[in-house]
Amino acid sequence: MSAFALAFRDPAADPAAAAAFLANAGVADKDAAREFVRRNPGFLGRSLSTEAAEKLRAAAAAAGLTTALFDEEAIGLPPVPLRAARLELKVTGFEVQAGGAIVFMKYEDIRLIAAAAYDAPVPPPSQGALKASIFDGVRRLAGLPGYEPALKAPPRETFFRADIVMADGTRLLLEPEGLDFSPLGPSRSHSSLVNFRALLDALSAPAFKAAKNAFLRSFLASKPIAAMKAAGPDACDTALSLLLLLTSKRTD
Repeated sequence: MSAFALAFRDPAADPAAAAAFLANAGVADKDAAREFVRRNPGFLGRSLSTEAAEKLRAAAAAAGLTTALFDEEAIGLPPVPLRAARLELKVTGFEVQAGGAIVFMKYEDIRLIAAAAYDAPVPPPSQGALKASIFDGVRRLAGLPGYEPALKAPPRETFFRADIVMADGTRLLLEPEGLDFSPLGPSRSHSSLVNFRALLDALSAPAFKAAKNAFLRSFLASKPIAAMKAAGPDACDTALSLLLLLTSKRTD
């Protein structure tokens, strides 16, 4: 039996609106709705039966939401990305250094630009710190005297990323901590996040034909994005897969 997924039709729809709808419609309580949206940005339902999908779609329509229905199997993984190390804007396009090569790409060939963020534990700063944490775990499990279990959870940090997908299917992954921002010149800031916003803003303007997601628009406008964070990298990829479906062809 086929399973279906229901999503917002508009690539720029705010994922947070899905959580509000699910809670108001009685599909899930507020916490469960928020968690579902964090793990499935842009979706209203996943792995639904035909009856459940049509019922949810009707409820969404009654709430004024425009949706798209997909076969669950159509939502695969996005293309394997090329991690960009440096991106320099030109008049008609940009030069990107990725995978050891420098390639020129045209603004008019950008299919979509999507930004996202998620919270995750901060990686250990060194192998020494990683080994220390492992030894602490061994001492804890062994119950050695003098060991006091840590009371605090590992520190978490917000990680940002942006995906650029070209008309030929090439996917570029931009992560502020791995980018060389020297092409920004004198306007470059000491903050990688400020630089990241400036780079995406400058890139988005000439790529006027590209689809842009809600997070990108909010991020560029310096609006609050806490409610729009995804659960992690996998959720960001799920959102990107949906955006690719929405921009590939018209959906019923």
